[in-house]
Amino acid sequence: MIKKIALCLCLIMVIVGCSNKEKTVKNPNGKSETYQFFKENYNEDKYTLKLKSGNRDIVIIKDDDNSYYHVSDYNETTTIIEKDYTKYTLNDKNKTYSKENVSEHTNYVLGYLPSDLNKLKNKTYKTGEERRNFLNYVYEKYVYDGGISVYYFRNKKLKYITNKTPLSETEVEFISLSSKVDKNKFKLPSDYQELEF
Repeated sequence: MIKKIALCLCLIMVIVGCSNKEKTVKNPNGKSETYQFFKENYNEDKYTLKLKSGNRDIVIIKDDDNSYYHVSDYNETTTIIEKDYTKYTLNDKNKTYSKENVSEHTNYVLGYLPSDLNKLKNKTYKTGEERRNFLNYVYEKYVYDGGISVYYFRNKKLKYITNKTPLSETEVEFISLSSKVDKNKFKLPSDYQELEF
C-alpha cells in the first residue's frame, strides 16, 4: 500500500512538473541567456519593443531622447510621446492632446529591458526551470536596487518578463524587439487639437 502511494506521488510530480533547484551564477562572463539574447537584439538608444499584458498590447519606441509609449486594449488607448523635454499625452477618442514640460525622460522599459548591457555581462543571477501552462521554461532572475527582473526562455527564445518591485509585480509576454524605428510615431497627428489648461 505504501509503495502504491509513493508511486502515485511520483507520477503526480512527473505529470504536474516541478521546478529544478534554483542555482546562483556568479561572474557569468556573458554566458547567460539574457545577456546573449539582448546582445544580439538590443540597441539601448534605438529600439521598438512590443509586449502583451493580458488583453493589452504595448508598444515602446525609443530613438535617442525621443520616446513613444502606446497601450491599447478593447476599451481604450493611451499614447504618450516625449521629445525635446516635452511630454504629449494623446486622447485618441477626442483627438486632443495635452502637453507638459519635463526635466527628464521617462524610462518606460525600466524592469523589462536591461539598462546597461556591459554591467549585465557579468551580473550575478539566479536560474532554474519553471513549468507554466504545461511547458518548461528556463528563467534567469536579476536583482537590482529598485526590484527584480525575471526573464523566461524556451528553446533560447525570450517568452515572458516579470518585473517585481516593493509595490507591484507585473508580467508581460515578450512579442518582439527591433532596432528599426518608425520616426513618424514621434509626430503629433495633424488633426489633433491641443487642450489648454
